[in-house]
Amino acid sequence: MKILLLTAAAALLCLAGCKTSEPVTSAAENGLREEIKPVGEVLAFREVRTEESEAPGGKSAVVHFEGEVKWYTLEEALSSQGSAHDAQEYLVKLESVSSKLAAAPKAGSSGPVKGAILLAKTDVGWRYTGLAAD
Repeated sequence: MKILLLTAAAALLCLAGCKTSEPVTSAAENGLREEIKPVGEVLAFREVRTEESEAPGGKSAVVHFEGEVKWYTLEEALSSQGSAHDAQEYLVKLESVSSKLAAAPKAGSSGPVKGAILLAKTDVGWRYTGLAAD
């Protein structure tokens, strides 16, 4: 009986100590992975800080992050599932993503990135809305 009570108490302490921003961070990381997918692969993601606020349309958040991305070559991008379909799409997406991240992507290599991700709270959870200037 004591073991059961101790286990329940430990579980409650664990729940109380869990970060409330975990669903926000998860949504941010998944959104970034989808955003980068046409031109690269997210190798590492670390939340630096999260700022939540009330907006007229509901709750919103900005997740500031650091990480590492492996940038695809044009050939890798064209052959990867879910990636760019042609050279023009690859170049446009690469320019768009790199302009919002503190990164100078070099095709075929990996490097550090940092930036900020915008999210909006919906009835079913947090929704990725895009990259922002950090």
